[in-house]
Amino acid sequence: MVGALIWHGYLDGKTKDEVVRMLGPNCECEYFSDWDLVYWLGPERGWLSLDSEWLVIRFDSAGKVAEYTLVTD
Repeated sequence: MVGALIWHGYLDGKTKDEVVRMLGPNCECEYFSDWDLVYWLGPERGWLSLDSEWLVIRFDSAGKVAEYTLVTD
């Protein structure tokens, strides 16, 4: 599902409220505090899953999605 969000650009230009309506509440964790929204996706994909995958989102000064990516911890 997250692959489709990224591949098709469904988050591009969305407001924070729109993203939260689409994906649910933000992770209330201290990971990746330099991002505006953080979503835990689960164990890293692949045959050796040592880390977790996260979707991180940053908004611009107009309150629209400016950047998002998948990261691991």
